Amino acid sequence: MKLPLLFNPASGPIPKDPDALLRVLPNELRERVEPMAFGPPWDFEPAVAQALRAEGPLLVWGGDGTLHHAAKALIARGCPVPLGAVPGGSGNGLARGLRTPLEPAGALRRLLEGRELRVDLPRLDGEPFLNVCGTGFEAAVAHRFGALPARGFRTYAQACWQLWRGWDATDLTWEAEVAPVPAPATRGERLRAAFHGPQPELPPSAWSLCFANLPTHGSGLWLAPGADPTDGALQWAALARPGWMDLLAEVPDLFRETGRTALRREGRIRHAVLRLERPLPWHLDGEPAGERDRAELTVEPRAFRMQVTGACPWT
Repeated sequence: MKLPLLFNPASGPIPKDPDALLRVLPNELRERVEPMAFGPPWDFEPAVAQALRAEGPLLVWGGDGTLHHAAKALIARGCPVPLGAVPGGSGNGLARGLRTPLEPAGALRRLLEGRELRVDLPRLDGEPFLNVCGTGFEAAVAHRFGALPARGFRTYAQACWQLWRGWDATDLTWEAEVAPVPAPATRGERLRAAFHGPQPELPPSAWSLCFANLPTHGSGLWLAPGADPTDGALQWAALARPGWMDLLAEVPDLFRETGRTALRREGRIRHAVLRLERPLPWHLDGEPAGERDRAELTVEPRAFRMQVTGACPWT
Protein backbone atom coordinates (compact mmCIF):
# COMPACT_ATOMS: atom_id res chain seq x y z
CA MET A 1 0.00 0.00 0.00
CA LYS A 2 1.45 3.36 -1.07
CA LEU A 3 1.25 6.62 0.82
CA PRO A 4 -1.24 9.01 -0.79
CA LEU A 5 0.14 12.35 -1.96
CA LEU A 6 -2.84 14.65 -2.39
CA PHE A 7 -2.29 17.68 -4.59
CA ASN A 8 -4.59 20.53 -5.45
CA PRO A 9 -4.03 21.51 -9.11
CA ALA A 10 -5.65 24.89 -8.46
CA SER A 11 -3.45 25.76 -5.47
CA GLY A 12 -0.44 28.01 -5.84
CA PRO A 13 0.92 30.13 -8.69
CA ILE A 14 2.73 27.28 -10.54
CA PRO A 15 1.04 24.22 -12.14
CA LYS A 16 1.80 20.96 -10.34
CA ASP A 17 3.41 18.06 -12.21
CA PRO A 18 3.44 14.98 -9.95
CA ASP A 19 5.52 12.97 -12.43
CA ALA A 20 8.27 15.60 -12.37
CA LEU A 21 8.04 15.76 -8.58
CA LEU A 22 8.60 12.03 -8.14
CA ARG A 23 11.14 11.64 -10.95
CA VAL A 24 14.00 13.10 -8.93
CA LEU A 25 13.41 10.89 -5.88
CA PRO A 26 15.39 7.70 -5.23
CA ASN A 27 13.56 4.58 -6.39
CA GLU A 28 12.86 3.32 -2.88
CA LEU A 29 11.13 6.58 -1.97
CA ARG A 30 9.34 7.03 -5.29
CA GLU A 31 7.74 3.60 -4.92
CA ARG A 32 6.26 4.57 -1.56
CA VAL A 33 4.09 7.40 -2.93
CA GLU A 34 0.90 7.55 -5.02
CA PRO A 35 -0.07 11.05 -6.27
CA MET A 36 -3.79 11.88 -6.25
CA ALA A 37 -5.37 15.03 -7.70
CA PHE A 38 -7.69 16.59 -5.18
CA GLY A 39 -9.88 19.61 -4.40
CA PRO A 40 -13.33 20.71 -3.26
CA PRO A 41 -15.58 19.27 -1.85
CA TRP A 42 -12.63 18.00 0.24
CA ASP A 43 -13.59 14.36 0.87
CA PHE A 44 -10.44 13.14 2.64
CA GLU A 45 -11.88 9.84 3.86
CA PRO A 46 -10.37 7.52 1.18
CA ALA A 47 -6.92 9.13 1.39
CA VAL A 48 -6.85 9.04 5.21
CA ALA A 49 -7.85 5.36 5.15
CA GLN A 50 -5.09 4.61 2.63
CA ALA A 51 -2.48 6.49 4.67
CA LEU A 52 -3.52 4.55 7.76
CA ARG A 53 -3.16 1.23 5.93
CA ALA A 54 0.23 2.34 4.59
CA GLU A 55 1.34 3.20 8.16
CA GLY A 56 2.55 6.63 7.19
CA PRO A 57 1.63 10.26 7.00
CA LEU A 58 -1.05 11.83 4.86
CA LEU A 59 1.07 13.83 2.40
CA VAL A 60 -0.56 16.99 1.05
CA TRP A 61 1.08 19.09 -1.67
CA GLY A 62 -0.59 22.47 -1.64
CA GLY A 63 -0.95 25.83 0.01
CA ASP A 64 -1.93 26.76 3.54
CA GLY A 65 -5.64 26.63 2.64
CA THR A 66 -5.45 23.07 1.33
CA LEU A 67 -3.43 22.03 4.39
CA HIS A 68 -5.98 23.70 6.65
CA HIS A 69 -8.78 21.55 5.18
CA ALA A 70 -6.63 18.42 5.46
CA ALA A 71 -5.90 19.16 9.13
CA LYS A 72 -9.61 19.62 9.87
CA ALA A 73 -10.35 16.25 8.26
CA LEU A 74 -7.67 14.53 10.35
CA ILE A 75 -8.85 16.23 13.55
CA ALA A 76 -12.43 15.10 12.89
CA ARG A 77 -11.12 11.52 12.72
CA GLY A 78 -8.98 11.74 15.86
CA CYS A 79 -5.66 12.37 14.05
CA PRO A 80 -5.08 8.72 13.00
CA VAL A 81 -1.97 9.64 10.96
CA PRO A 82 0.41 12.62 10.83
CA LEU A 83 0.03 15.36 8.24
CA GLY A 84 3.00 15.93 5.93
CA ALA A 85 2.98 19.40 4.34
CA VAL A 86 4.65 19.61 0.92
CA PRO A 87 4.79 23.32 -0.01
CA GLY A 88 2.87 24.14 -3.15
CA GLY A 89 0.93 27.32 -2.46
CA SER A 90 1.33 31.06 -2.72
CA GLY A 91 2.72 31.74 0.76
CA ASN A 92 3.56 28.37 2.37
CA GLY A 93 3.51 29.81 5.88
CA LEU A 94 3.11 26.43 7.60
CA ALA A 95 6.01 24.81 5.73
CA ARG A 96 8.25 27.82 6.31
CA GLY A 97 7.50 27.80 10.02
CA LEU A 98 8.41 24.11 10.32
CA ARG A 99 11.64 24.76 8.33
CA THR A 100 10.54 22.41 5.55
CA PRO A 101 12.42 22.96 2.26
CA LEU A 102 10.36 25.10 -0.11
CA GLU A 103 11.38 23.11 -3.20
CA PRO A 104 8.60 20.45 -3.39
CA ALA A 105 10.74 17.45 -4.39
CA GLY A 106 13.27 18.19 -1.65
CA ALA A 107 10.47 18.70 0.86
CA LEU A 108 8.83 15.40 -0.06
CA ARG A 109 12.09 13.49 0.24
CA ARG A 110 12.93 15.04 3.64
CA LEU A 111 9.43 14.36 4.92
CA LEU A 112 9.61 10.70 3.87
CA GLU A 113 12.92 10.48 5.72
CA GLY A 114 11.62 12.59 8.60
CA ARG A 115 9.85 12.08 11.91
CA GLU A 116 6.57 12.74 13.68
CA LEU A 117 6.14 15.78 15.90
CA ARG A 118 3.23 16.38 18.26
CA VAL A 119 2.25 20.05 17.97
CA ASP A 120 -0.26 22.20 19.81
CA LEU A 121 -3.74 22.52 18.36
CA PRO A 122 -5.18 26.05 18.68
CA ARG A 123 -8.82 26.93 18.07
CA LEU A 124 -10.79 30.08 17.32
CA ASP A 125 -14.29 29.69 18.79
CA GLY A 126 -13.81 25.94 18.54
CA GLU A 127 -12.58 25.97 14.93
CA PRO A 128 -9.07 24.49 14.64
CA PHE A 129 -6.13 26.03 12.81
CA LEU A 130 -2.52 24.93 12.48
CA ASN A 131 -0.44 28.05 11.92
CA VAL A 132 -2.15 31.39 12.50
CA CYS A 133 -5.51 33.08 12.83
CA GLY A 134 -6.09 36.80 12.93
CA THR A 135 -8.25 39.85 12.49
CA GLY A 136 -7.89 43.45 11.42
CA PHE A 137 -5.80 44.34 8.38
CA GLU A 138 -4.39 40.86 7.75
CA ALA A 139 -7.86 39.29 7.78
CA ALA A 140 -9.17 41.97 5.42
CA VAL A 141 -6.29 41.12 3.09
CA ALA A 142 -7.12 37.39 3.31
CA HIS A 143 -10.70 38.13 2.30
CA ARG A 144 -9.62 40.41 -0.57
CA PHE A 145 -6.95 37.93 -1.75
CA GLY A 146 -9.47 35.07 -1.70
CA ALA A 147 -11.77 37.05 -4.02
CA LEU A 148 -9.07 37.81 -6.60
CA PRO A 149 -8.71 35.46 -9.60
CA ALA A 150 -4.90 35.24 -9.57
CA ARG A 151 -2.53 33.83 -6.94
CA GLY A 152 1.09 34.47 -5.93
CA PHE A 153 3.01 37.12 -4.01
CA ARG A 154 2.22 39.88 -6.51
CA THR A 155 -1.52 39.36 -6.06
CA TYR A 156 -1.13 39.30 -2.27
CA ALA A 157 0.90 42.52 -2.39
CA GLN A 158 -1.81 44.08 -4.55
CA ALA A 159 -4.44 43.21 -1.92
CA CYS A 160 -2.25 44.72 0.82
CA TRP A 161 -1.75 47.93 -1.16
CA GLN A 162 -5.48 48.30 -1.81
CA LEU A 163 -6.31 48.12 1.91
CA TRP A 164 -3.24 49.62 3.62
CA ARG A 165 -4.17 53.29 3.75
CA GLY A 166 -7.88 52.91 4.52
CA TRP A 167 -7.79 50.32 7.31
CA ASP A 168 -8.08 51.69 10.87
CA ALA A 169 -7.04 50.26 14.24
CA THR A 170 -9.67 48.63 16.46
CA ASP A 171 -10.11 48.95 20.24
CA LEU A 172 -9.81 45.66 22.14
CA THR A 173 -10.91 44.30 25.53
CA TRP A 174 -9.20 41.19 26.91
CA GLU A 175 -9.95 38.42 29.38
CA ALA A 176 -6.77 36.38 29.10
CA GLU A 177 -4.53 33.90 30.84
CA VAL A 178 -1.06 35.18 29.99
CA ALA A 179 1.64 32.54 29.56
CA PRO A 180 4.97 33.39 31.21
CA VAL A 181 8.06 33.57 29.06
CA PRO A 182 10.13 30.38 29.58
CA ALA A 183 13.31 30.87 31.58
CA PRO A 184 16.32 31.10 29.23
CA ALA A 185 18.41 27.95 29.37
CA THR A 186 21.63 29.11 27.71
CA ARG A 187 23.83 32.18 27.85
CA GLY A 188 22.75 33.14 24.33
CA GLU A 189 19.08 32.90 25.28
CA ARG A 190 19.70 35.02 28.38
CA LEU A 191 21.36 37.69 26.27
CA ARG A 192 18.48 37.70 23.79
CA ALA A 193 15.94 37.89 26.63
CA ALA A 194 17.76 40.87 28.14
CA PHE A 195 17.89 42.54 24.72
CA HIS A 196 14.17 42.04 24.05
CA GLY A 197 13.09 43.14 27.53
CA PRO A 198 9.93 42.11 29.41
CA GLN A 199 6.85 40.75 27.66
CA PRO A 200 4.61 43.65 26.58
CA GLU A 201 1.11 44.08 27.98
CA LEU A 202 -1.89 42.98 25.94
CA PRO A 203 -2.63 45.77 23.45
CA PRO A 204 -5.74 47.94 24.01
CA SER A 205 -6.04 48.43 20.24
CA ALA A 206 -4.56 46.94 17.09
CA TRP A 207 -4.40 47.63 13.37
CA SER A 208 -3.60 43.99 12.62
CA LEU A 209 -3.68 41.21 15.23
CA CYS A 210 -2.83 37.54 14.94
CA PHE A 211 -2.57 34.50 17.17
CA ALA A 212 0.23 32.26 15.98
CA ASN A 213 1.24 28.66 16.61
CA LEU A 214 4.27 29.01 14.32
CA PRO A 215 6.52 32.01 13.69
CA THR A 216 5.91 32.60 9.98
CA HIS A 217 2.97 33.76 7.91
CA GLY A 218 2.93 33.39 4.12
CA SER A 219 5.63 34.65 1.76
CA GLY A 220 8.36 34.72 4.40
CA LEU A 221 6.69 37.15 6.82
CA TRP A 222 8.02 36.55 10.35
CA LEU A 223 4.79 37.64 11.97
CA ALA A 224 5.41 36.09 15.41
CA PRO A 225 9.08 35.09 15.73
CA GLY A 226 8.62 33.94 19.33
CA ALA A 227 5.95 31.33 18.51
CA ASP A 228 6.62 27.72 19.52
CA PRO A 229 4.15 25.01 18.40
CA THR A 230 5.04 22.74 21.32
CA ASP A 231 4.80 25.07 24.33
CA GLY A 232 1.05 24.91 25.00
CA ALA A 233 0.63 28.63 24.30
CA LEU A 234 -0.25 30.99 21.47
CA GLN A 235 1.88 33.93 20.45
CA TRP A 236 -0.14 37.08 19.89
CA ALA A 237 1.39 39.62 17.55
CA ALA A 238 0.03 43.10 16.93
CA LEU A 239 1.20 45.21 14.00
CA ALA A 240 0.97 48.99 13.82
CA ARG A 241 0.10 50.52 10.47
CA PRO A 242 3.35 51.43 8.71
CA GLY A 243 3.81 54.93 7.36
CA TRP A 244 5.48 55.82 4.09
CA MET A 245 8.97 55.85 5.63
CA ASP A 246 8.29 52.59 7.50
CA LEU A 247 7.75 50.78 4.19
CA LEU A 248 11.48 51.14 3.59
CA ALA A 249 12.90 51.38 7.12
CA GLU A 250 10.77 48.96 9.18
CA VAL A 251 8.75 46.59 6.99
CA PRO A 252 11.80 44.71 5.60
CA ASP A 253 12.62 43.60 9.17
CA LEU A 254 9.30 41.74 9.26
CA PHE A 255 10.74 39.42 6.59
CA ARG A 256 13.89 38.56 8.58
CA GLU A 257 13.89 35.96 11.35
CA THR A 258 16.06 38.12 13.60
CA GLY A 259 14.56 41.41 12.44
CA ARG A 260 13.42 43.85 15.14
CA THR A 261 10.90 46.53 14.37
CA ALA A 262 8.77 48.99 16.32
CA LEU A 263 5.83 47.95 14.12
CA ARG A 264 5.44 44.59 15.90
CA ARG A 265 4.62 43.70 19.51
CA GLU A 266 4.15 40.13 20.67
CA GLY A 267 3.47 38.08 23.78
CA ARG A 268 2.04 34.74 24.94
CA ILE A 269 -1.37 33.54 26.08
CA ARG A 270 -2.83 30.18 27.04
CA HIS A 271 -6.46 31.24 26.71
CA ALA A 272 -8.23 34.46 25.84
CA VAL A 273 -11.65 35.95 25.24
CA LEU A 274 -11.25 38.99 23.03
CA ARG A 275 -13.90 41.65 22.42
CA LEU A 276 -13.66 44.12 19.56
CA GLU A 277 -15.37 47.48 19.25
CA ARG A 278 -17.09 46.35 16.05
CA PRO A 279 -17.48 43.12 14.06
CA LEU A 280 -14.42 42.48 11.88
CA PRO A 281 -13.40 39.76 9.43
CA TRP A 282 -11.11 36.96 10.61
CA HIS A 283 -9.00 34.32 8.92
CA LEU A 284 -7.88 30.80 9.80
CA ASP A 285 -4.56 29.80 8.21
CA GLY A 286 -5.26 32.43 5.56
CA GLU A 287 -8.74 31.07 4.83
CA PRO A 288 -11.43 33.77 5.20
CA ALA A 289 -13.64 33.37 8.28
CA GLY A 290 -16.80 35.19 9.28
CA GLU A 291 -17.00 38.55 11.00
CA ARG A 292 -17.20 38.62 14.78
CA ASP A 293 -16.78 41.11 17.60
CA ARG A 294 -16.07 38.43 20.21
CA ALA A 295 -13.55 35.63 19.88
CA GLU A 296 -12.30 32.88 22.16
CA LEU A 297 -8.79 31.46 21.67
CA THR A 298 -7.85 28.10 23.18
CA VAL A 299 -4.91 25.70 22.87
CA GLU A 300 -4.81 21.90 23.20
CA PRO A 301 -1.17 21.01 24.01
CA ARG A 302 0.48 18.50 21.67
CA ALA A 303 -2.89 17.40 20.25
CA PHE A 304 -2.01 17.26 16.52
CA ARG A 305 0.40 15.00 14.63
CA MET A 306 2.73 16.55 12.04
CA GLN A 307 5.35 14.89 9.87
CA VAL A 308 8.44 17.10 9.89
CA THR A 309 11.96 17.08 8.46
CA GLY A 310 15.25 16.88 10.29
CA ALA A 311 15.55 20.66 10.01
CA CYS A 312 12.54 21.26 12.25
CA PRO A 313 13.90 22.84 15.47
CA TRP A 314 11.30 21.38 17.85
CA THR A 315 11.27 17.91 19.43
